[in-house]
Amino acid sequence: MIWNRIKPPDPEKEAQFHEQMKDVKLGWKDKLAMILSAYVVLLLPALLVVVGMALLMLWLFGAL
Repeated sequence: MIWNRIKPPDPEKEAQFHEQMKDVKLGWKDKLAMILSAYVVLLLPALLVVVGMALLMLWLFGAL
């Protein structure tokens, strides 16, 4: 099984990774790209699902 292959994280490597991430500074272009990609990947599909469900309910109950 896949669960048998998953190993617990190494605390030493995890601490080293966190130290490396503290030194990284993001520019405004990188932040803007992350925000826009989150908008496209998360918000738009969620809105489409909600609008689709609303339209389906309106159609089922004869309001459309």
